[in-house]
Amino acid sequence: MISHFSLQNDDRKTRTAREGSASRDHRLIQRGALMISIICFALLSFPLAAESEIIKLEAVASYYGEEFQGRPTSSGEIFDMNALTAAHKTLPFGTMLEVTNLENGRKSVVRVNDRGPFVAGRELDVSKAAAYELGMVSTGTARVSIRRIGGSGSDTLAPADGTQVASATAATAATTTPATPVATAAPTVTTALATTAPAGQAAPQQMSGQWRIQLGSFYKEENATRLSAQLIKDGFNPAFERNGTMIRVVLAGIPANSLPVLKNKLDSAGYGPYLVREE
Repeated sequence: MISHFSLQNDDRKTRTAREGSASRDHRLIQRGALMISIICFALLSFPLAAESEIIKLEAVASYYGEEFQGRPTSSGEIFDMNALTAAHKTLPFGTMLEVTNLENGRKSVVRVNDRGPFVAGRELDVSKAAAYELGMVSTGTARVSIRRIGGSGSDTLAPADGTQVASATAATAATTTPATPVATAAPTVTTALATTAPAGQAAPQQMSGQWRIQLGSFYKEENATRLSAQLIKDGFNPAFERNGTMIRVVLAGIPANSLPVLKNKLDSAGYGPYLVREE
């Protein structure tokens, strides 16, 4: 005869087995959901990671400010300590960098427009505005990581007259003697060939000189920087102009014979309307 106790014991074993199976199923579901989340995160993050590049996992950065305010940088821009810019020895002008202070975790996005630093052991010179964002004004230097986030850049951001200018920071890198700008031959401008007009008609006027295209004007530098980064990505070489509180994004030093082609390229890329003026 099966006792009542035996029946209760069998019932408990059945319930325990059922609960154990349900628990295992729940854990499997949780594990599957976690794996799906990890895979989705990796897929979403991959394009961003592919577009960025670690320049330095750890390096020393310094900053420059009032002493160099208003001096020309190596790219031809005038140094503005309140702009989010930086100097690097080799990175192309226009390269966008995300700089992270390893001491406090603070970040700043800067645009390379100058050459330097010219002190051994330092990788990057940031503007005073970027130094404030990074929390390194009081220390003067900081341990940072440097990541390129955009802008393939180009070393052709020079003044419209073709003059190559020494770095703003090079003037006092070793001595207090200002650096002398190094003059180079002005670029050759090939003018369009004149055409013979039909009898009774005036010959078409040929464009000459150099031209400038203004693509945007902003109060906030981050908006100008964003447009500049997009232009660089699309193969253009933008520069900044400052007029009071306004920041203009321009393509400068355009030879007359190159202007129609460049305008067509801008139109095809979806930029417009824009202003064209002779320099």
